[in-house]
Amino acid sequence: MNALARAAACFAMLGGSALGAACGPSGGQTRGGEDARYPSRSIKIVSWATPGGPTDLLARALARAGPRHFDGRRLTVVTRQGGGGAATMQYLTGRAGDGHVLAVFTASGAVNIATGRIPFETGDFTPLLRIQLDPFLVAVREDSPYRNLSAFFEAARARPGQLSVSGFGAASAHFLAFARLGAAAGDPNVRWIAYGGSADAVVATLGGHTDAVHTNYHTVRGHLRAGTMRVLAVSLPMAALAGTPTYADHGLDVAPVHWRGVVGPPDLDPKLAADIRARLVSTIRDSEFTRYMREAAVEYAVMEDAEAFGRWMASEVEASRELLERLTLLERDPE
Repeated sequence: MNALARAAACFAMLGGSALGAACGPSGGQTRGGEDARYPSRSIKIVSWATPGGPTDLLARALARAGPRHFDGRRLTVVTRQGGGGAATMQYLTGRAGDGHVLAVFTASGAVNIATGRIPFETGDFTPLLRIQLDPFLVAVREDSPYRNLSAFFEAARARPGQLSVSGFGAASAHFLAFARLGAAAGDPNVRWIAYGGSADAVVATLGGHTDAVHTNYHTVRGHLRAGTMRVLAVSLPMAALAGTPTYADHGLDVAPVHWRGVVGPPDLDPKLAADIRARLVSTIRDSEFTRYMREAAVEYAVMEDAEAFGRWMASEVEASRELLERLTLLERDPE
């Protein structure tokens, strides 16, 4: 069973009594194995994301629903931007063993580690819970001549280098996801036009500056409802885009997604880590959190255990390194 299938299976279990019984919070030890029950004070959820963005919204949804599952303790979102996530990672590694400091970790963090520009690896943190997948999609203006993804790539092959796609960042998770899609389509020559934010990338397509945009649903949702844009294809089926063809429907064996989860600092006591994970599972089952998930139009992606999430993060870094190297974007030290 592949990782995505396991995620679907585990989410199906999430609503069942078996997981609820297995994952109920049981209390744990605090830093250094002290006898005091966890939690003994408020909890920080650290995020490197821009306030108001999808990752920040996840952190705040956890903070709102969390107190009911962390014995009434307050969960506070702390934003530490800088260095492509390095500021957050540095902060977290400085709190070794402290279960009162958690962080949201994302696909972007894995890509930034893969570039080698920040001095961390996923093994520097304690994996706790992957929470959500945010499928990528390709969208165009409503009046675009391209009616589906196959037609778009056929046009790209007929006119090499003439078609363009806007998206967030250069050597970003968004860029690498589109590179994976392009590779599956035989590497048609489509120019990637990087923008500083996904919203700007969408505006570029709406303004006719690019032929399509590669992004996530939440960024184009308003334009789809207004009838000014349409989706050519999405990487995985989404309830919000029911009936929309997937990449697989176009014969492309690839399904890149943006993913988000929670990690802890290094050296967490295993019993404490299990307790925190159980409390997080209860939190994301909370009605307030499930409402946020519906409104955000993202998909649950709980894995069977924390170790599986750790392996997933490591595999994402390695896959990103291989792709960056193939694209000659990976900086290597001279031998």
